[in-house]
Amino acid sequence: MIDVTTIYRLFKKKQLLFDDRFTKTMCMAIAMISSFTFALYLELVLPPNQTLFHLLPILVGSGIGYRFGAIIKAPATLNGMYNGTWGGVMGMMFGAVLQNPALCNIPIESQAMITTNIYSLTAFIACLHAVICHFIRYSFRA
Repeated sequence: MIDVTTIYRLFKKKQLLFDDRFTKTMCMAIAMISSFTFALYLELVLPPNQTLFHLLPILVGSGIGYRFGAIIKAPATLNGMYNGTWGGVMGMMFGAVLQNPALCNIPIESQAMITTNIYSLTAFIACLHAVICHFIRYSFRA
């Protein structure tokens, strides 16, 4: 969450220094990975049996994409919402498969193996998010 707000402030502060194409690419990257990460974490934290909560990760992803896309012109807003929504959908689906691998016919032998997969893959997604945020901050320095 701290990385996303830091990058959002960087976008707002330096939006006039870069052309629309560069900003659109950066918005696409940060909206997709941030909404994917937040949707995955929300899917793993929220209770599994309430259908109302299934829409929440998608709305969060769409909101992230809208906020980053609204920094520049209208086509980027649509692009940001699109990437944010799809990141939210992918994160939600990935979280559901991590919790129940039988959805994709993945043979998992025990609950301990499922828990190990959840921990290792969420740690990998967190590291991936941190690396992408670092690359985006680095691109603003150049």
